[in-house]
Amino acid sequence: MSPLDEQVDHYDRRTIALHWISAVLIICLWVGAHIIDWFPKGPLRVDARATHISMGLILLVLILYRLSWRFSSGVRISNPPGVAWTLAKLMHYSLYGLILATLLLGIANACVRGDNMFGLFKIPAFGDYEKPTRHALSEQIVGWHRLLANAILVLAGAHALSAFVHHFALRERVLGRMLPFVKG
Repeated sequence: MSPLDEQVDHYDRRTIALHWISAVLIICLWVGAHIIDWFPKGPLRVDARATHISMGLILLVLILYRLSWRFSSGVRISNPPGVAWTLAKLMHYSLYGLILATLLLGIANACVRGDNMFGLFKIPAFGDYEKPTRHALSEQIVGWHRLLANAILVLAGAHALSAFVHHFALRERVLGRMLPFVKG
């Protein structure tokens, strides 16, 4: 019997680890994006931006691996069909979609700007835009990137809140499924 066929009420350790590492990276990326401009223009700000880009690339690889694991080998918990189950699925797919779209917009922006990565190399600027055009395009991408990043936090907050409601108000064991120190 494969992990996909088992009747379990707790996720496997790899799924739990991928979930929490993703969550921590997303929070760090969001906070990091808001403090980049606190650094003075120059090497410190360049390195802060390069750190943000690097963490975003790590998150992209992690999310792609997480999706691969989820759909191939990870434990799937069967829930009875219904409105709550449908909303939970919609929430998960929306979070994955928003995360991927945000990461791709971040990559697009780094390519439009031609960012410097810790003074080691420069990401080649995409296209042969004049500086004002490049700046306007970058600002537009940053706006979408910021909007989607904020939407991730709102949706992730709703996701966490629903887990707490299920745990404390409805007395269901949903929250324990994703906690590493709780056994099914």
